[in-house]
Amino acid sequence: MLKSSIAKRLLLAGVAGMLFASPASAQLESALSTAKASTSASAASQQRVERLDDEADTAIREYRAVLQQKDNIQLFVAQQDIFLQSQKSEIDSLRRQLGTVEQIKQGMSPMMLKMAIEIEDAIKSDLPFNLDERLARVERMKAVLADPDVSPAEQYRQVLNAFKIEVAYGQGIDSYEGVHPEKPGNVVNFLRFGRTSLLYMSKDEKEIARYADGGWEALKGADALALRQSIRIAKGEAAPFIVYAPVTVGN
Repeated sequence: MLKSSIAKRLLLAGVAGMLFASPASAQLESALSTAKASTSASAASQQRVERLDDEADTAIREYRAVLQQKDNIQLFVAQQDIFLQSQKSEIDSLRRQLGTVEQIKQGMSPMMLKMAIEIEDAIKSDLPFNLDERLARVERMKAVLADPDVSPAEQYRQVLNAFKIEVAYGQGIDSYEGVHPEKPGNVVNFLRFGRTSLLYMSKDEKEIARYADGGWEALKGADALALRQSIRIAKGEAAPFIVYAPVTVGN
């Protein structure tokens, strides 16, 4: 009986201890939960701060990139302005030149006609070499100048080409076959020393003459050897050598 009472007392005491211990345990659990929640909130806050920091860095980089792009665009625009000004100046210059084209064309025709006349007069007063060929060139040039379908540029090219050919005749020596100047049925060898001297030799080498004072003057047979050598040099049949041209010396 006594043992049973003691056991009951101990059981009640244990139950009472458990009842008194329950509020403290609950407080501890609550504190731990609060601490965990605070730790989670701190971690979340740190992650948010880091994300915002990254976003700020990204925004700064993008802003700097935009500024650099803006500078590049401004530089490009400034460069284009320079190009536009240069093109505008060139266009203005072309317009001024186009304004004078008609004046130039009006002045070219008389000038080219005058040039053609001067060439023809020069040929007629020159040594009478290749006359048919040279005068035929002049006639072709006149026909071009009289043709309205030929552009002024082509007309000028033709006239300038005739001038160049005539100038070239004054250089070097040349030999060619042609009709005897006084005996049309005979063919002779002509020799031209630039525009200094013009001679001919008959095929049998018995007749030699030079052009002087508007007519032909016979030379001595002693000049035949030098003339024959000069003709061979002019035709490329002999190596170049010093040759002498008979000229008329005025008083």
